[in-house]
Formats: sequence, structure tokens, C-alpha cells
Amino acid sequence: MLLALLLAAPCAASEALDEGHAALLQTIDHLSGPTHHWRERAARVDRAFDTYLLPQLGVLSERSTQDLRVLLQAIHAAAVAVKHPRYSTLALRVGAELRARGELQPADTRVGAIIAMLTRDARALSPTSPWGPAFNGRPLPQLPDAARAFEYWMPSPEAGGVHTATAQMAELDIIVIAHPACGFTRAAADAAYADPELLQMLSGGRTLWLSPQDGTLDTGIFSDWSERHSELPIHIVARQSDFPDIGYLGTPTFYILRDGSVVARVVGWPRGGNKAALRRALGAAGISAVP
Repeated sequence: MLLALLLAAPCAASEALDEGHAALLQTIDHLSGPTHHWRERAARVDRAFDTYLLPQLGVLSERSTQDLRVLLQAIHAAAVAVKHPRYSTLALRVGAELRARGELQPADTRVGAIIAMLTRDARALSPTSPWGPAFNGRPLPQLPDAARAFEYWMPSPEAGGVHTATAQMAELDIIVIAHPACGFTRAAADAAYADPELLQMLSGGRTLWLSPQDGTLDTGIFSDWSERHSELPIHIVARQSDFPDIGYLGTPTFYILRDGSVVARVVGWPRGGNKAALRRALGAAGISAVP
């Protein structure tokens, strides 16, 4: 009987872990879409993680390798929603245990590196990090401490480096949340280059294109985009918490500003475009669609 209990205990632990992971993903799924502010989503995902997964992160040496990978995936899911560095700290514990067992696989290093980038955890991107192999020999990103409100980053010519800048919110009419890897972002940019009026609406000194705080491992894609779209460069949000009025970061999303505050939002770029919706939003805000 005792042997049966001992043999069943790991199975029960794994089952509880799988159930906790599923509950976390269900919470995230219920909070997806533009109707939920990212802060609300983050708070609720935090609570779900602490309820269902954090108790599973006790003595990692007692966990199976498969369990460790489930934990890493759960930490990644929470990091996507919350962006807090504590998730990178937890991921490093799991990565260190996998590496100590000789079980750290390329897929594990990639997930861990993405978590480090998502949470802006420069410490997790040191030369001794278990996530280094995910960069395939490229220099590890050099992430500065984000110390200012409305800070964003621009990839520098030095591999892995970035320059910092601050958005002058009172001087902006539009912030475009966008990403080079997003097909809808590319469609919006293509439409702008095909329509001089739309290009005037979405470019110039009173418009700022920003990528969400995400887990992009190769910041060179932003440099490549800017070379091909010199009038619509995409910079990188340092920390989304420093842009309190930006509640939804799906791409592309167009935020209309007046006197430094968001007064309207246009979400997405459907097949027929969203130029008319942008014109209406700008007009309602008292902003000329064409400077």
C-alpha cells in the first residue's frame, strides 16, 4: 500500500500541474481581446498563477523533466500577460534545473529567452544564462534599465544594443501599436505607401509607431523594417506600464491623442483598411487628418 502511494504521488503532482496550467490558460483566454485593459488582465493572470502554479514550484529537483517543461510553458504564458520580472526569475530556476540534468533543449532556451525579453530582465541575459544558445551566436541583447515614463528603444548599429528615447506625448496626435512580424501591420504600411493622404496621417513628427513589450529575440527586425519603411519606423516600448493610457496592445492599434492623453482608439486593419475610421477619430478629436 505504501509503495502504491509513493508511486502515485508523482502522478498526482503532474496531474495537479496539468490542471493548474489549463486553468491559467483558460483565465488568459477569457481576458483576451480589446475590451480588457492589460492591467486588468495582468492582475487576474497573476492571481491565477499564484493560485494554481506557484505551489507547484517548490522543490524542482523532485519534478520530472516533463513537469519542468510544463512549468516553463506556464511561466511563459503568464509572462506574456503580466510582463513582470518575477516570471523571469522563476523561469531561470527551471532552466537551471534542466541544465543541471543535461536536459536543456533548444526549445527550452528559446522559451526562456523570450520570457527574459518579455519581462525586460537584463540579468537573465548574462553570458552565464541558460538562455544564451537561443540567440544562435548573436550577441545577447543589452537591455537598459527603463527609468523614465514613456520611454522607448531604438535598435542601435551595435549588435544587440539599443538607444533610449522618450515619447513627448503632448506633441503627438497618433501612437500606432505595431510590429514588423504582424501581417496586419504590414498591410497598414502598404496601404499608407499606396495612399499619399493616409501616409500623411500616419507619418511625421506627430505620429509615433511603437512595438508592444514583447519577446522578440532579434531586434534587428526593427532596423530592417525602418530601412524599408523610412517614413514609418517602428520603435520598441521599454515598459508598457510607463504608457498608462495604452490599454490594448494588439497590432495594429491606433491611439488618438489630444494634449498628451488618449481620446480615441481604432483597432485593427481589416481587408478594406481603416482609413475612414481614422479620419472620424481624428476629426472627433479636433485634429486635422492631413497636416
